[in-house]
Amino acid sequence: MTEASMGVDILSEFVEVCIHCVLYSRGLYPQGVFEKRIKYNVPVQMCLHPGVCAYITNVVDSIKMLLSEGQVDKISVVILEENSTTPLERFVIELGSVKSNWTEKDPHLFQTEQALRGFLLKLSVTDALLHPASKDVTWTVHVHTQDSTLSAVDEQLVQKDFPWVEAEEKQQQMKNSRLVPIKSYNSDWLNMQLYAEESDKNS
Repeated sequence: MTEASMGVDILSEFVEVCIHCVLYSRGLYPQGVFEKRIKYNVPVQMCLHPGVCAYITNVVDSIKMLLSEGQVDKISVVILEENSTTPLERFVIELGSVKSNWTEKDPHLFQTEQALRGFLLKLSVTDALLHPASKDVTWTVHVHTQDSTLSAVDEQLVQKDFPWVEAEEKQQQMKNSRLVPIKSYNSDWLNMQLYAEESDKNS
């Protein structure tokens, strides 16, 4: 496995865990459909619902393709009003590119695991910094990438019967929003930050 592909695998798994954590902490599904697991030595809640898991797997597999082909700038878990699809909250992972030869500085991935552990610990307490979660909501995932990157994997996504479409403008705009920084990380192989954004409609 090359260093680049290892970095893509690590980031993809991290994104997957973050999605599950957001769904649990914001009460998108009943607590009974979640099970406690250990990731990066941190207890996290992972959804067991087959349909939800299948959707997340497809999302993460697609993100892995995009990361392998080029630049992914942001990955957002967007919580929307169920009827109007107006965004109420966003949990955003901003990514820098995976740098070459990064495992030379962290051959056993100790620093990487410690950093990702820190992100999950911070994410697990973010609920206390936000307004109470809204009811009657749905969710989706937005990926901000370049057209050339998406074009490179578009045929593969269609073959998987999971094509990506451009997000509606109203799903991208959040008026009078409040930014809640969660954690940032800068290293020899990756620059990444995680933050939440919530609309005043959620107050």
